[in-house]
Amino acid sequence: MGVSAVLATGCGGSGGTSHAAVRTTGGKTTAPAVPAARKLTFDLVKGVGDTGLGGDRACGYGEWNDGTFAIDKPYSKQTTFYREYSCYEKKGELFPNAAGQMTYAEFGTPAQATAYGNYTKTNISAVAVLVSDNTAVTMDIGYLTVNKMTLLKQVQQACGGCGTMIAGPHAADPVPGHVDRS
Repeated sequence: MGVSAVLATGCGGSGGTSHAAVRTTGGKTTAPAVPAARKLTFDLVKGVGDTGLGGDRACGYGEWNDGTFAIDKPYSKQTTFYREYSCYEKKGELFPNAAGQMTYAEFGTPAQATAYGNYTKTNISAVAVLVSDNTAVTMDIGYLTVNKMTLLKQVQQACGGCGTMIAGPHAADPVPGHVDRS
């Protein structure tokens, strides 16, 4: 007769739940269950971005807006939802001094998001892009002092490892003072 025990733990935060399970049957133990990847959403990206970029000393005031400074044609025309995090000297200014530090774009199809991700490989200002389904999150080199590659990896971790990371020209030097290797 086997004995079965299940231990489940959960942690909250952003509505997400993780579970770890250990099953013992007849003296055998199985590995914990792997958490399912979550969907990459604007709210998830905004939360990670606000924390990482908002605390950067080089950004006097940052906010998400729907401008299209950081996304080139034809990709800007293919988006169904778009937001970018821009920095201003202070709140209330009309024009950002660092536009599109981080972008979130939902495309009409996964193929369009993938095409945009592949384009990012050659975009002179790109650090990297995370593509998941029809969504792409991009980090640009900008002048902020935060490590942008690390921040994008935090976004990927927040969605349970979703998507594919595509490195841009500045993936190896994602902070100001970089040396252009092109």
